[in-house]
Amino acid sequence: MASINVMLVDHDQLFGAALGALLEEDRFDVGRPFASVDEAVRAIEAGAAPDLLVVDPAPGAHASEEAEGKLRRLQEKAEPARLVVLTADDGAEAVRASLRAGADGHLSKSASFEAVRRSLHLVMAGGSVYPAAAVDLSGRGEEVADVALPEGAAGELSRREVQILACLLAGESNKSIARRLDITESTVKMHFKNVMRKIQAQNRTQAAVWALQRGIAPMA
Repeated sequence: MASINVMLVDHDQLFGAALGALLEEDRFDVGRPFASVDEAVRAIEAGAAPDLLVVDPAPGAHASEEAEGKLRRLQEKAEPARLVVLTADDGAEAVRASLRAGADGHLSKSASFEAVRRSLHLVMAGGSVYPAAAVDLSGRGEEVADVALPEGAAGELSRREVQILACLLAGESNKSIARRLDITESTVKMHFKNVMRKIQAQNRTQAAVWALQRGIAPMA
């Protein structure tokens, strides 16, 4: 299987180096991280040809017009490379800024590495990964309105079922999910069974891919 050439752009060089080392254990080929979008653009102009750009824009400036413009320029220079914003800023305005810049995904640095890894593979498969801004996944034991599935999908997912999928994306076991949500393990299994039926998934991996495709974020 061909490797994926990744260009990391992060002002935090330690984080970039650590992420690169972890990605190297998968089929990602990661060079040294760049400290700024400007440096990455110069590297591409000099002949670098990444398949995937993983970028954390300048700290505190992600939602600015200047930062958006730089992201768009980077993506245009690297076309047809895919672009994912990986940042500590996962607020609504930051997510909208990534959308406006044309990024294929917006991920939080607080997500588990496994969730980031899966998301990057999904993006390289042609998908898009964004947090579900309208769904608060932080509640425990709350009874709230159901969340409708996208058009063409059968049935509805309840808030609890969305939480279950978010925990799945974070790499948690049934026992761990039960502890986090303060429910029994048998209840977790029941929810999984209902989710699998509603989204027509055959296993947990298919369920995780389905969730990522629809912007459900890993449980923090």
